[in-house]
Amino acid sequence: MMLRQFLNPPNWFTSASLFCGLYAILLAGQAQGDPNYFYKAGLMIFYAGLFDMLDGRVARMTGTGSAFGVQLDSLVDIISFGVAPACLVYFWALPDAGPFGLFVSGSLMLCGAFRLARFNVTTDGKAHKYSQGLTITMGGGTVGAVVMWQAAAGWGAPQNPVLTVLMVLAVAFLEVSSVPYRTMKTFKLSPRTLAGMVVVLGVCLAIGAVYNISTVLMLLGVLHVASGPVEALVTWPGKRRARRKRMERGEPAQAKNEDD
Repeated sequence: MMLRQFLNPPNWFTSASLFCGLYAILLAGQAQGDPNYFYKAGLMIFYAGLFDMLDGRVARMTGTGSAFGVQLDSLVDIISFGVAPACLVYFWALPDAGPFGLFVSGSLMLCGAFRLARFNVTTDGKAHKYSQGLTITMGGGTVGAVVMWQAAAGWGAPQNPVLTVLMVLAVAFLEVSSVPYRTMKTFKLSPRTLAGMVVVLGVCLAIGAVYNISTVLMLLGVLHVASGPVEALVTWPGKRRARRKRMERGEPAQAKNEDD
């Protein structure tokens, strides 16, 4: 049976994501302040994200998805998007911070693990328009992209890592929060949506050509991380009014996971 899992195509991509995460950890550990190593480590986390995205697509295309593959994907995610970004940000900005640096970087790994555990025990296998909290893939990927972007600019380790600490703690908190994030199921492939995607893709390619691909990855990651809290704040008054009206009519409260 185990040989069959090794030969299952989706698991090849999941395994590639794992090796990318491992390589990112090794690169960060031997960087010794060299921005090139940090850039490559961030790039490996990006590649891990690509393989993580492809394994599900391959499983659906070939009809070879399995419960084993789902569990393997979660185990790999904690390495590639929890441990690897934590090591990267530690060696980049916090090697001299002692236990505090270990706590900050470790919070990214720990909250990512809790995020995955919550998803695994609450998922019903159905597609939803929203996910509960920031996904570990986008959280760890964004941290990797930010470090990659700074390394591409030739910047050394920050002398005052306050902003880095705040970024890591914010990402960690959003991963275990209940802030809803839109998923790809939200977008319908209408002509208008396709046109918008083409425009966005064109802008990203232009930015990548003029500056660096890390600039595009950093911007997309930061915008996604910020989109959840911003949308929650904008829609909160309307949801509060709707909930109050339902209570006045004696209707039951809306299910908490309806939009997850």
